[in-house]
Amino acid sequence: MNKALLAASVGLLLTGCSTYQAVTPVDRPDVSDAFAAFQPAGGGPRGNYGANGTLLCVVVNPVTGNDYVEAFRASLQQRNFEVKLVRPDASVAACPMVALYSARSAWYWTSYLSSVDITVFHNGDRVGKAIYNANRSAGGLNLSNLVQPASKLEELVEQLFPGMLPPPSAQAPTYAGPNT
Repeated sequence: MNKALLAASVGLLLTGCSTYQAVTPVDRPDVSDAFAAFQPAGGGPRGNYGANGTLLCVVVNPVTGNDYVEAFRASLQQRNFEVKLVRPDASVAACPMVALYSARSAWYWTSYLSSVDITVFHNGDRVGKAIYNANRSAGGLNLSNLVQPASKLEELVEQLFPGMLPPPSAQAPTYAGPNT
């Protein structure tokens, strides 16, 4: 009897908590060329914003958190965005593309991403949004939210900008052979 009660209690603890994640991908009028979709008219496939690609200004919320902003930046740069951090009071029309970013971390055996809110604007219009909350529940124990923060941000950015991650380099590994 005691074992059954213990098993039921543990089961309730494990199922009582869940994460929440919702992503609305960034609208792209031309999905055949994801990069050209974000360029001003006549900008070309990589635009006029520099060698790394489309300029994406990031407005970091200083009040609710800016944890892991470097991991967010790295994930965007992998998709050939030229990322520029702008002042927290910058308008969503400050750049052709703007991402409002807010993230918080928490600690439970290790640091983890507690919540993220990313809203993407193109020419002042909202075109995509990602929300993640690891603690959105009535309580309980949930170990699924203890993923690496950079991995979770990478997942969210991939869902926001699907198909924009360049393929791995086509370089074949070379074999030097044994030393003789």
